[in-house]
Formats: sequence, structure tokens, C-alpha cells
Amino acid sequence: MRIAILGAGSLGSLYAALLSQVEDVELFIHGRGSHGAHMAAHGLQLEGLATHFLSNQDVFFSLEEVGLPPHVFGTIDFALLTGKAGQTTYLAQLAHKLLNDEGMALCLSNGLGHAEQCVETLGPHRVFAASSTHGAWRPSPGIVHWAGKGETVLGSLTGGPGELEAKPLLEAFSVAGLEPSWSSDGLATLWKKVLLNIAINPIAALAGVENGTLLRPELFSSAFSTLLEGAAVARMERVVIPDDAELEQQLRQVITATSTNICSMLQDIRAGRITEISVLNQAIVLRGERAGIATPLNQMLVAMVNALHSE
Repeated sequence: MRIAILGAGSLGSLYAALLSQVEDVELFIHGRGSHGAHMAAHGLQLEGLATHFLSNQDVFFSLEEVGLPPHVFGTIDFALLTGKAGQTTYLAQLAHKLLNDEGMALCLSNGLGHAEQCVETLGPHRVFAASSTHGAWRPSPGIVHWAGKGETVLGSLTGGPGELEAKPLLEAFSVAGLEPSWSSDGLATLWKKVLLNIAINPIAALAGVENGTLLRPELFSSAFSTLLEGAAVARMERVVIPDDAELEQQLRQVITATSTNICSMLQDIRAGRITEISVLNQAIVLRGERAGIATPLNQMLVAMVNALHSE
């Protein structure tokens, strides 16, 4: 089975390092910048909850700055899109070139709208819904730190492939230790991850702390209240999500499991990169406005995170 990981940042690199240890899985990894260049030249080192060195002799690395090699076009069975907000359409176009006639794709990026962009480019019959709660960050180019073990959930979208089609990928994820499961409601899967992200990422980023610090009562209260605003929007859109008590439990569990993780938004702020606030809290604000639901906490977090970019 040939798997392409497109947009191999922190999360994509984690999946690459773990999947590379699965027998009969052949990897194609597409990265960019100093991290991508280091992987292509020297390989990838996994540290944290597990250690593994992925040699550049064992997998095929390519760089955005160079482009895709034509000989891999039409050879990929599954494409995992793991890039940042704003990259999804571009990565879906790459997947369109790489996938074989029966190939399928999924997007593990944070935020709302990614699955729709993949469907628009690839067609609904080739796209799974997907989310991941594994925690990963990059201490330096060529190194990924597995900070928190979570789960990988795949699900079906309207007109999309089902569990049978996902079975080979789910089995590979299981062997890799990525804790996979299947959901018959892909839309709910996407929203559950978004609700966790809007609660954790901006508050941890603004405070400059690891996820676990959010377990402090005053910070956890703010995070959960932010989540509840998003939950109200989801329910207005008729998305089936757990009740508030279960949502609180899930939030606490994820923060605990990723307690030493430096969230992607904090990584972006420290590196001077644009964050994913537009597809997270800002998306909640815009959808809330359309539904007539006030989301003041999300709106405040958007303003504060965006203010950092204007300094």
C-alpha cells in the first residue's frame, strides 16, 4: 500500500515516522521549508513517546520548492493532507495528481472547511472525513516530538467512501499505534475536533503555555466556555455532538493526554507564522453570526491572536 503524506509539518511528520514502521506500507512524503529540506537530506528523527529514525533511504521525500516528480503520478493509494490552513486546496490538487484511479484522500488539518475543499477538488467519492488528537511539535528541523497520544478517527461524508474502503488504512494506522476508529458520521467527527481546537489552541497560544496548564481552574473554565459557544453553533447547524457534560470530559481528557504538547498555534506565533485562527475561532464567529448566535469569547480570542500579527 502506497501512502502519501502531503504537508509534512509536525503532525504529518509524526504520522510518517510511525507509518514507516508498518510492513508493506510504502511512503511518499512531501514537505517544505527548512524542515522539509532537512528530512530530504538527512531523514527524520522521532522522539518523545517513542523514538525512531526514518532514513531518507527508506522513503521518498519531495519538496514543495522543487515540485512533484512525475514518476509518482497516479501511484498512490491513500493521500493524507496534513498542512496548515490555506494549503488544503493546493495539497488536494497534488493529491489529484498522485492518487491512482481507486485512490482516496483525507485531511487531518485543524479547522472547518478542509473536507469541503477536498471534495471540491477530488470529488465526494474519494474523500474521508478525518481528525487526529495526537500531539506533536518540532523542536528543530528534522525532528518531531510525539508529546501526547490521542486517536485518529475516520468517517464518511455524504456520497463518500465507507468503512470497507477505509479498512486497509485503518489497519495500517492500528499497527502504527495511531489508535484508529471509524465513525459513520464524518461531519460530527470534524466538529468534535474543531470544538477541542477552539478551546485549547488560542488560549494556550496567548498564554504561551503547554496544553496541560489549561487544567488550572480559571483557564479550564475559559476554555470550556469557548467550546460551549462553538457547540451552540454546531447544534444550530444540526450537527450531532455529545451533551455538555461529555464535551467537558472530552476536553479534560485531551488536555491531560497532550499535557506536554506545545499546540500548533503557539508554535506558529513563536515562529512568526500566520496562525489557523481563521478556520477555527473565526469560523465559529462567522457561522454564529449567520445563525444569530453570539460568540463573544471566540470573537475576543480572534481579535487577540490577530493583534499579534500586526505588531
